[in-house]
Amino acid sequence: MSEESVHAHSLPSAAALAWVSEHASGSEILATEILTGGTSHSNCVIRLDQPGERRVVLRRWVRPDWRDRDPDFTVEREVAALILLEESGFAAPRLLAADPRGERCGVPALLMTCLSGRPPSRRAASSPRALEQLAATALTLHRIPGPWSGILGYRPYNDLHDPRPPEHSTRPDLWERAFTVVAGAPPVDREVLIHRDYHPGNTLWLRGRLTGVVDWSTASLGPAGVDLGHMRWNLVLSHGEQHASGFLRSYCASHGEEYEHHPYWDLRTLVDLLADDGLTGAALDRLEPYLARLLAHC
Repeated sequence: MSEESVHAHSLPSAAALAWVSEHASGSEILATEILTGGTSHSNCVIRLDQPGERRVVLRRWVRPDWRDRDPDFTVEREVAALILLEESGFAAPRLLAADPRGERCGVPALLMTCLSGRPPSRRAASSPRALEQLAATALTLHRIPGPWSGILGYRPYNDLHDPRPPEHSTRPDLWERAFTVVAGAPPVDREVLIHRDYHPGNTLWLRGRLTGVVDWSTASLGPAGVDLGHMRWNLVLSHGEQHASGFLRSYCASHGEEYEHHPYWDLRTLVDLLADDGLTGAALDRLEPYLARLLAHC
C-alpha cells in the first residue's frame, strides 16, 4: 500500500483527536469513521458525547505532494471560504477550528460541522428535480456579494504548456481544436465566487433535498461558467448530455435576468481534465461526442 493510501485511510492520531476534543468543549470522543472517496484529503466523521452538535468532521491534507501540485489549495483558503459562506447563510459546513501548519494534527487540518445527508445516488442525481436544485444552489453561490477576503483568483488546472490529447483518444483532432480555442482570449464575464469543483459528488442530500455543498479547498473568484462547465462534463460522463443540458437550462431559467453561457467554459473545463489524464476509453466514448458538439458552436 502506498504512503498516500495509508494516510488517506488511516484514523487521526491521539494528538489530533485531543485537539478535536479541546475545540468541542472537552467532549469525549465516542467514535470515528473515515469517509471514503477522497484522494487529496482525508475526511473523518467524529461522534461526540455532547448534546446538540454530536458529529463533527476533521479534514486533513494528507496527499504527500499536494504542496507541489496544488500549492494554492491550502487550509487558509478553505477557512476563508467557510467563513464567507457562513456569513452569507449558504448551505456549507461551519468552521470550528483550524490547524494550518499541522502543529497538532501532524498534517494541515481543519475542524468543521457535519452536515446532514449523503452524496446522491447515480439515479437521484439525474432526476429533473435534482438538476433544478443543483442549478439553484450554484446560482445562490454565484450571487454571494463581495468583498471576498482570502479567496484567490481562478486559475486553470491545465496551463497548456504541453497540450496533448488523451492517450486513449481515437479523435485527437478534436482535442487539438479545443486546445486552439482555449488558448485564445476567454469571453468577458464578471467575477463571482465559484466552488471550482462543483459536481454531484460534492453535494449532500436528505430525502430528495440538497442539504449542502462540501469540499471548498478550490474556492475561487472567477466566471460562473467554470462551475457550470465543470458540472456539465460530470453530468455528461455519469448520466448523458441531456442531463447536462437540463442543468444549464435550469440555471439560466433561475437566473432571472439574461444570462448566456459560453461554450468556451465547457471546453476549458474539459481540457483541464487532461492535466492529470486518466481518461479511459469508456469515458472518452461519452466525452468526445460532447466535445465535438461544443466545438461546433465555437
